[in-house]
Amino acid sequence: MADRSIMSYAESTQRGHLERDGASVLPVLKAYHQLQAEAHSQAESVAMIEQLRKGIP
Repeated sequence: MADRSIMSYAESTQRGHLERDGASVLPVLKAYHQLQAEAHSQAESVAMIEQLRKGIP
């Protein structure tokens, strides 16, 4: 946010939830950054999906 505060938003099929408490947001932010660090690139993801569609493990 403009004031440098952080928040998280999560939704399910039934509702959305906005969290503004830093103690609750920081673990979500940490998990998100970890996923970003471990994720394949877009090209690698497309190649993997194409292989799976062809039945190649």
